[in-house]
Amino acid sequence: MLVGSVMAQTTASASISFNLPSVGLLDLEPNNSAITLAMQSPTEAGRALTVPSSNNTKWLNVTSSVAVGVTRKITAQISSGTLPAGLNLLLTVSAYSGSGSGTFGTAGSNLSLTTSAQNVVTGIGGAYTGNGANNGYNLTYSLQISNYGQLKHDASTSLTITYTLTDN
Repeated sequence: MLVGSVMAQTTASASISFNLPSVGLLDLEPNNSAITLAMQSPTEAGRALTVPSSNNTKWLNVTSSVAVGVTRKITAQISSGTLPAGLNLLLTVSAYSGSGSGTFGTAGSNLSLTTSAQNVVTGIGGAYTGNGANNGYNLTYSLQISNYGQLKHDASTSLTITYTLTDN
């Protein structure tokens, strides 16, 4: 009777490939309804117009996947309408906040919006902010009187602010 042990090793392999698409999605939350910043008339002669409180009800949500070495930015600009003379529309963009993950970039400081695109967030890499209000970058809009002498009565003015996500 012979006793012995036999050892063998065998391997198998499988090839797997995958594709990670480049994704760049931008959304305004909780919706894109209009914001009203209404100046108030004084109740006594000699007093100034009252500038309305700021509005911070809007959030920018982002999903981004980028190639190695690429980052993205978000710009903002007045794309339609004319801001009345003597007024500035200010935009403050908060640092990222929310339930997402990734490289969120850096939010810009206070901007006076114009018809030229201005960076509001730079350095966005692969990231997702989470969906809905309280995720992403909080937007605060406010009005500032820049030149009281230029103010003219205008029953109502509407502006459209366009946000664009692009590769740097």
